[in-house]
Amino acid sequence: MQLDLSCEASSVGTARNAVARLARSLGASVDHVKIAVSEAVANAVVHAYRDGGRGEIRVVARNVRGRLVVTVEDDGIGMTPNPSNPGLRLGIPLITKLCEDVRFTSSDSGTVVSMSFATPSSGGASP
Repeated sequence: MQLDLSCEASSVGTARNAVARLARSLGASVDHVKIAVSEAVANAVVHAYRDGGRGEIRVVARNVRGRLVVTVEDDGIGMTPNPSNPGLRLGIPLITKLCEDVRFTSSDSGTVVSMSFATPSSGGASP
């Protein structure tokens, strides 16, 4: 599945619910997926486009060799400090705890968060 979303708060729930449906069908931990996807999309909404900038967030979720792989990508300013809104600094540590594997790629043309979740066919635990 692929979603192209505008960078706004309502996109967090849209992404979370869509990926949760796929997670449920694959037997992945729906709670872990929902939280991790929410955090990744919310980080893009809050941090990727500053000073009123507008952009898009792409969410892609697919079954890859028996694992649910979710990618959240923005075309914002990359992972840079935001002194005007430092946040709680819990999003990235939470994502890394909930995923089997996670990778962050950042440049001045955006950020990509790639998350992998176990499914029963991957031999990983599920709820």
